[in-house]
Amino acid sequence: MIARHPSLHVLIAAALAGTALSARSHDAWIAAKGEAYAVLYGHGEQVEAYVPAKVKSLSALDARGAAIAVKRQDGSDAVRATLSQAPSLMTLHFDNGYWSKTAGADATSKNLPKNEVPGAVSAVHSVKYGKTVFAWSAAVTKPQGQRLELVPLSSAAPAAGKSLPVQVLWDGKPLAGAKLVRAEYSKEAPIEADAEGKAQVPVVAGEQTLSVNRKQDLANDPRADSESISANLVFTVH
Repeated sequence: MIARHPSLHVLIAAALAGTALSARSHDAWIAAKGEAYAVLYGHGEQVEAYVPAKVKSLSALDARGAAIAVKRQDGSDAVRATLSQAPSLMTLHFDNGYWSKTAGADATSKNLPKNEVPGAVSAVHSVKYGKTVFAWSAAVTKPQGQRLELVPLSSAAPAAGKSLPVQVLWDGKPLAGAKLVRAEYSKEAPIEADAEGKAQVPVVAGEQTLSVNRKQDLANDPRADSESISANLVFTVH
């Protein structure tokens, strides 16, 4: 049974006490403090409420890659979870739904399919995948079957001033030329993956968020003209 939890503000306090959010585009990610884990959604330094049903899956792995029991708790505006033990890696599937835009002086963007918004001129289906590394291990180097995925190629904890090798996968296959963005350095040029979807990402001290996005057209779908799939990898260098 899914338990209820009262408030997003409580989640933020539990998950991010004393921690400033890094600048990033609208994204969904997992954060923790102690044994409390929260799925957060936001833009820049602003954390926003969301419909908990958008969290389609939330999983955790130990250092051996074995699944850890996750006790999910849905609040009115966010999701949190408790685990049976400390994780090495947590993964997230967040379906942000359909976003439709209207034109003209009263142009708006609504979280509804295009065929449900009168006057909609465009619509996109937004899906987000997330990974947060809590303890580096061989488990973090294994693909997790996300449609778009960032996979670290080293199990060793990255050091500030060095680089982290990663690979971008799309449907389990290398995504050549993928553009990777470091959220904390959003004004820098994206890091481009090679023909095997591999890239070396500079590492600095503190929390880091690496993200990648793929957008493609949808054919004969009355709900949206395109889909935007994004993935992130969150980790902290101490």
